Amino acid sequence: GIEEGAREKGYRIMVCFSNESYKNEVENLKVLSNGSVDGLIISIANETLEGKKFNHFHELIKEEIPLVMLDRVQDSIPCDKVIVDDISAGYKATEYLVQTGCKNIAILTTPQHVTVGRLREQGYRKALLSNNLKVSAKLIKEIDESQDIPEQIMSVFNESVDAIFAVNEIYAAIAIKMAKKRNLKVPDDVAVVGFTDGLISEYSSPSITAIVQHGKMMGRQAVEMLIEQIESENNNHTPRTKVVSSNLHIRESSK
Repeated sequence: GIEEGAREKGYRIMVCFSNESYKNEVENLKVLSNGSVDGLIISIANETLEGKKFNHFHELIKEEIPLVMLDRVQDSIPCDKVIVDDISAGYKATEYLVQTGCKNIAILTTPQHVTVGRLREQGYRKALLSNNLKVSAKLIKEIDESQDIPEQIMSVFNESVDAIFAVNEIYAAIAIKMAKKRNLKVPDDVAVVGFTDGLISEYSSPSITAIVQHGKMMGRQAVEMLIEQIESENNNHTPRTKVVSSNLHIRESSK
């Protein structure tokens, strides 16, 4: 969505990867903000969120460099943002599992410093409570990506779960693999719902029921907001937040 939207308006994009590193993110922004680009679209690195170090973003704003944050954002940074309604998405996924007869639903989520995971977990909790189901700490698994991910996910099956909601499709795919190792059938013994609805969800076996994040639409909205900033003659820009709604794509991993 970003590349298409930019090209239509006569702009080109340059892509830099932080690999979730704060240091890489700072260095990338230092290079890009020296006048080589007109504006920036950023998804904050995991390490930056964990360390709560946001000075490099505040510097960009001070220098009046057009900036849009996409998906992983930080509320304290006064800039345009494009996000998914993560609480609603987490609620939809969990509510669907409850409605299909699941009662012991685990969530595979990120550490609390990652905003999107935290908000999706809030939606999960909300759905359980609205269906008079207990929220159990044993069923909330925060995945530490510096440790063995499959091993952490495998431990969830010790809790006799009948469903798993994973806050991204990688965790969902690993959960299916771990279920098979436990000789559990998906979805007969355990249903799995993921998040993002990318190629992993489509081509896993079984294919994964997933929340559709509408990444292309989010990218297009981000680039439109950025170009508006670049081409605006108004220096008193008021930050805006666009919230994209999600929907559920039902596939083979759920009942």
